[in-house]
Amino acid sequence: MKNFLRMLKADFYRAFFSMGFVMGIVSTIAIFYFGSIGMSERGVSAVAAFNNTYKYNNISKLLILAATFAYSASFCIDWQTKFHYSLIIRSKTATYALSKCIAVMVMGGLSVAAGAFLFIGCICMQQPDILPQAMEIEVEFSAQAFGDLLMLGKAGLFFLSYLYVIFLQAAFFSVLGLLVSAYLPNKYAAYISPFILGFAMNQIANVLRLPIWLDPVKLATAKILNTPAAMIIWIETATYISLIGICTILFTRKVKRRMSNG
Repeated sequence: MKNFLRMLKADFYRAFFSMGFVMGIVSTIAIFYFGSIGMSERGVSAVAAFNNTYKYNNISKLLILAATFAYSASFCIDWQTKFHYSLIIRSKTATYALSKCIAVMVMGGLSVAAGAFLFIGCICMQQPDILPQAMEIEVEFSAQAFGDLLMLGKAGLFFLSYLYVIFLQAAFFSVLGLLVSAYLPNKYAAYISPFILGFAMNQIANVLRLPIWLDPVKLATAKILNTPAAMIIWIETATYISLIGICTILFTRKVKRRMSNG
């Protein structure tokens, strides 16, 4: 346990003070900013500006790219520099792999969520109203995801719910990039493959008409109608945590094979 905590601390330190983490935040802000052009005009509430920007400009798909910058390429760097050998000698391969997955998940999700938080802060300061008018809420937002929170006037919880969903999506695709890099130890594969795989999963889900919880890209937009906020949070959490768990198991097995083969 001590070796695991020591390794996890080192991974968090490397990720937090890396340029990739900063790039994840900056690129997220840039994606939201350019996506908000025309969506946050005067007279539009902060809630409406964020909702329209996030749901109708393919923002969630572009955020997949930003999510991988923080730490998804860390295994590639360790493998190419042989740095992982010195770490695994002091502990077990499974410990190394688990530490890597947790750090990638948390830091990838945190970088994108932090960028989204800063964007929300900006639009809240710029827009004269945080909440739309009561009639507008009832007509446009009441049936949408987290609309029940808006009906209660809880704009803060509305934004926090979306930040949580954004964090989960980024966490999953960060770990997915890490998984791909175990098979193709190239940092560009770690950066680009989640976006490509996300597009493929979205297309397959559309063709087969799969439910939204089987489409991790569409699920991130929380386009779930007439559902309480608590149920949406549960669906999002269960789906993304399950996917992250599968990626972690596959990554650990692949790293063990690579180590056994030298």
